Order: sequence, then structure tokens, then C-alpha cells
Amino acid sequence: MMLKKRSAAMMALSVLTALPAYATDNAADGADKFTLDLGLRTFYMNRDFDQGIPDTIAAGQAFKLDLKSPLWNNMIGFDITAVSVVELIDEKTLNSSDVLTPEGNGYNSLEQAYIKFRPLENLDLRAGRMVLMTPLLNDLTSRISAPSTQGVYATATFDNGSLYALYSDKASMNNDEDYTAYSANGEEYEIASLGGTYQWDNGFNTHLQYALADDYQKQSYINLNYPSTLGDHDLMLDLVHMRGEDDGALYGSDYDSHLTGLTARLSKDNLAYTLAYQKIGGNDGYDQQWGGDDNTQFFTWGAVQLLDFNARDEQSLQARIDYDQPSLPGLHLMARHTESWDIDYSGGDDGQRRETNIDVMYTLQSGAAKGLNIRLRVARADGDAAVVPRINDVRFIIDYKTNLF
Repeated sequence: MMLKKRSAAMMALSVLTALPAYATDNAADGADKFTLDLGLRTFYMNRDFDQGIPDTIAAGQAFKLDLKSPLWNNMIGFDITAVSVVELIDEKTLNSSDVLTPEGNGYNSLEQAYIKFRPLENLDLRAGRMVLMTPLLNDLTSRISAPSTQGVYATATFDNGSLYALYSDKASMNNDEDYTAYSANGEEYEIASLGGTYQWDNGFNTHLQYALADDYQKQSYINLNYPSTLGDHDLMLDLVHMRGEDDGALYGSDYDSHLTGLTARLSKDNLAYTLAYQKIGGNDGYDQQWGGDDNTQFFTWGAVQLLDFNARDEQSLQARIDYDQPSLPGLHLMARHTESWDIDYSGGDDGQRRETNIDVMYTLQSGAAKGLNIRLRVARADGDAAVVPRINDVRFIIDYKTNLF
């Protein structure tokens, strides 16, 4: 069972398709002056296990300061993001919520502290501690604060495309201020990665990435995305394929797994329908994490609020509907159900599990608190007892960001 933090697949998809702009904007923010933003996030989680496992209830209030410097001589600057989380509620028993520390306390964290450097107009470099958003190494921000990666990241943008490279030697969890080396079986290692995106003239999008932790694991990622029309509807077709293999004895076994996902999304005006199929192949379940305190998450439609549907031989099918309420601008509703089968586990080879999600999100469109975002996320997961326990998960999140100068 893997219960981890994540954002919705739509967020992941939008980050992937906008990756070159994301990397460039982080280096370009505050190009002619300092900027300081204050972010406030209130996060409540209530996770109820139905099979005698102690429940988890926790809440915290995060205060985030995000300082961006100008690029002096249009070449060099720095960015710093500091977070302080105050405990509001902690009835955590044996199960960590990732809202507070494992002991159930508030904490302080330096999410980002890096130097940004632009030696050429289309080349941006970052060195230090940063929140990364790439398919194979990322720091998703769906808890009260973000995990972070220490390393060097470079991105070059071209007409219709981009290339990026990264190197990392340490990472931190979202609820821990310490950065620790990637490690397995008592040995430490680093991660290196190359990737790129390209948009063809017909709108077809491609995204490729390869990452290697020497003597531990290597992963590859391929994403093909094609937007078109079907009558008076918009149609999006998406294919993702990931492959993971051990790269030496540090993994501890002969690991070999691959993940393939096929998704179709039909939308018109305020309504969208999504159908997503995912299959795990190879000899193992798919493991996308790199060891140590790394908390990399799947950028796939099959990864939902609680489950990734990434067990050995697992096949899953998801139906999803999104609706923007036209009579109340800013209100977004989402419901989805994912069903899986053919899980190969220690007690058999036909395990099943499922998850249902309801998401209600409202963003204020005007007034003094314009931009305030309120979100309710409800999930229920169950299946064969040997595969996953029955879980009810409720999260309530309030976000607000304002510019101080």
C-alpha cells in the first residue's frame, strides 16, 4: 500500500506542457526589482481506516515568504522561499499525516534558496535548493508545504521546444528542514537527468526524460499528447510510458517494471469527460522514487488522491468528470472513480482495488480577498484486504497569496 501526497492529474499535465515556461519564469521573476509574496495555507486532514488501523487527524497553518531578486545585469540573482508551519490540531496516532512532523509538531522549512544565472537569453541555470517539477524528479505541493531538491538545474528554450538537465545530491521531505543524501542499503549516490519537450506545428506535443542514479536505478519517461476537435468538442489524447530498471546491486534485487497509460479527454464549454487506462508490466510494481528523503510522485492520470495503481501487473480504468459552474464563476467540481484488477501479490494474482474521489474548489473572483482558494477533497479507497485497507480521507485546504512589495 502506498499512500502519498499528490496533486490532481490535471495539475501534473499542465506542468508538463508548460515546463519550459515554468523554468524560465522562475529565473525571470523580479527582473527589474525585488518582489516579496506572502502565502497562507490552512490544511486539515482526517484519514479514517476501517480495519482497526489507528486514524490520523491533523491540521496546520503555513506562512510562506517568497523573495525573488532582480537579475542584475540581466544575468544573476537569487530566490528564497521560507515556510513556517504552526500546529493547529494533532490527533495523530501511529500514522504520519505529512501535515505536521512525524512527531505531530509544527516546523520551519527552507523550501528554496538558489542562485539563478542567465548567461544567454534562452539559457537559465539554478543552483541550490529548489522545488522541481519534472516527470522523473519532482516536488509536488499538495500538502501544507513542498518537499525540495538540492542540486543544479538548467533549461534552454528554442522555437517550439526546450531542453533541460539536472543534477541532485540531496532532497528533503515537505515536513522536515533537513536535507539528506539519496541512499539505499547504506550507500549514497546522486541523480542526473536529461529531458526535453517539443510542440509540432500541428499541435502534437512530445516530452522525453531520462534519469540515472548510478549503481541504483534508471528511469525513462515518454509522453505524447495531441489536442484536436471532435465535432464541436475539444478532444485531448494522451499517451505516457515509463520504464524503471535497477542499475546495480544497491537496489537489492533485479528490478524491472514499466507503466503505460492511455487517456482521452472530451470537453466543451464548462464540462469535461475523461477516460484513462493504465497498465503495469515487467517483473515488479513500478517504483518512481529515488531513495532517502526523495518524495517524487507520478505525473500520470492513474495517480489519484490516495493510490497510484502501480502494483505488479495491475490494470486500472478511470472515469472522470469536471464541471465549472457558470452561474458561480470560480467554482470547479470534479468526480472520478478508478477501478483496478489483475494485481499480482503474495497471496494471489487477481487482486483488486478501487478509489472514488470528489473535489470541490472555489476561488474568489473579486473583493479584498480576490484569489482566495477554498478546496474540499474527499476520497475512499478499498479492495482486497491483502492489497489495500479501506480508507476514508477528507482534506480541507484554504490558500491565499498576496504581494507585499
